[in-house]
This record gives sequence, C-alpha cells and structure tokens, in this order.
Amino acid sequence: MAGILAAGCTNTASTNAPLTPTPEIIYVTVTPSPVATVVATLPTPQVTPVPSLATSGIPAADPILHRWIRQYGDPTAPQSTGYEFKFYPDGTVDYREGTTKEVSSNIIIDTTYNFSEETGTWTSLGNMTYLVKVLPTGQSGAQIIREYTLVPAHQNPDFPGITVPAQIESSYETNLIGANTNEQPNANLMYYPEQAEID
Repeated sequence: MAGILAAGCTNTASTNAPLTPTPEIIYVTVTPSPVATVVATLPTPQVTPVPSLATSGIPAADPILHRWIRQYGDPTAPQSTGYEFKFYPDGTVDYREGTTKEVSSNIIIDTTYNFSEETGTWTSLGNMTYLVKVLPTGQSGAQIIREYTLVPAHQNPDFPGITVPAQIESSYETNLIGANTNEQPNANLMYYPEQAEID
C-alpha cells in the first residue's frame, strides 16, 4: 500500500482527461417595456367667418340713397305738383320740381311737361341727418340749403292703422304744415318727401 501511495494515483485517465463543464442554464425573464400609444389627431379645421358689412371695411349703403318725392295737396286732385330728391353715393343729388303723375303706383315728376331740374350735393352729418345744397345754375331755379332728417316708416298718429313710408323731414316742410287753410286733413297728404316706390 505504501507503494501505491508513493507512486501516486494510478488512474491516469481521470487526471489527464479534460473536464467537461456541466452546462449551466440561465433563465432571463424579459419584461417588455410599455409601448407608448400615439393617437394621430387631425387638426381642427379653422372656419373663417364670412365678414359682415360692418367688419369687412366695406361701408353699408347709406339709407338716404333713394329717391324721395313730395306731392303737394290732395293726391286725388286732377293735377298735382311736387318735388323730388334723388341721392347718389358720390355725394350728388338731383332735384326736380313740377307736375306729378302716377305710373304703376309710383309717383314721379312728369318730365314731359313743365318741370325744372337742378343738381346739388349732400353730406351726412350723422344720426340720420343730412345737409342738402342745391344751387341754381342760371339766373332762376331752386336754391335749397336744408338739413334733412331721415325718419323710418311709422304709424300715422292722426290716422291709426295708416303707415307713413320712410321720409326725410326738414324745417322747410314743417313750417308749411297748416299754412294752407284749404288743406283738409287727409291720410294721403304728403307733408314731407317720402321714399318713392321705385328709385
């Protein structure tokens, strides 16, 4: 036995053979990280409002831009006279005076008969008030410098149920009311120039 111990281990196969390692299995748990969800959103369409006349910079038409006519006396008389103003956007106004006639319920100055016509200017003074100037071009003709106020259509206080069309009023016409003692109150009397049915 002592010889065996002195010689060492006699099993050389076990000492010279390479050792085969036992495979080691490693388990790795992979936890997926949360995926960010991206929701595509479309931009809200921008609605551009349609500009109104008040905000678009385009001035609204002035309410004076019409034809205004006054017929003197009782409209049922065989022949009446009167005058009219026609206002234009460029600040000019046409004035006619003469015999009136009715065409399709529209009162006009009869230009086929005795009439006069002049041109003038108008200026807005604000608050529906206007300065009208008509100066004669010759030796004769109308010279008019009046301050008119536009009054919307309204009920006639003297004749309930009768609507007076829009009209322009000045002290000239106001001073004539009642001056003609032959003029009887009548729902059809035109004390002021009224907006014509057709311009």
